[in-house]
Amino acid sequence: MRVIPAIDLYDGRVVRFERGDKKKIHLYDYDPVELLKLFAEEGFQLVHVVDLSCAIDGSMANEVVLKKISRRNLARFVQIGGGIRSLERAIQLVQMGFRRQILSSALIEDPTLICKLMQQGIDVVFSLDTANERVRTKGWNETSELNVVELLKTLKELGLKEVIHTDVEADGTLKGRKLDFTKHLAQKTNLTFIVAGGISGVEDLEDVRRLNLEVPFVDGVIVGRAFYEGKITLKEMKSYAC
Repeated sequence: MRVIPAIDLYDGRVVRFERGDKKKIHLYDYDPVELLKLFAEEGFQLVHVVDLSCAIDGSMANEVVLKKISRRNLARFVQIGGGIRSLERAIQLVQMGFRRQILSSALIEDPTLICKLMQQGIDVVFSLDTANERVRTKGWNETSELNVVELLKTLKELGLKEVIHTDVEADGTLKGRKLDFTKHLAQKTNLTFIVAGGISGVEDLEDVRRLNLEVPFVDGVIVGRAFYEGKITLKEMKSYAC
């Protein structure tokens, strides 16, 4: 399965928020560009980078960091998300080398946007953020009554292949990740799923690996705060990646 390190950016710094709440912020003393370079050198072919400033505040405070990543030819290792709400923004990012892009609210509001993005050579990944099995949008500030399975099937018909499924209630808490709903969605849609939110230690990586063996469509996991706080080492992450 794929193990994907996460770098969340807020005002140019590496951070983690608990449940998306910027009042519950954890700051980490890493240079984000050097950290991305380290992950790439350690063999991780994909790193999850989220522009929280853009997603939450509508701010371009992380643009300097993104341009540095681009100039150093590191964008090819990145799946970029956070605040990509228009075709114009997506095109700006792909021109910087960020081909693999994560969208959420924009695709919920206009599923056909996926076709326009793919025409621009963008590899689209849908970010499905849920709390109590209900969809959260607008930086997790709003709850939707959409039928999750029907939404995913609609996006699949338009060309979607991959979904990052974040458990909002678990994200950034180091309290572990329940996998039942992810399993259900993968079995119902046959889309490829990446697990995100709540990964707290090697036990969670083992749980995802077991699920991967049972349901091959669940083939990835994102590791954030657990790495930064020493709950999972680089060596352990690499041992689960294949």
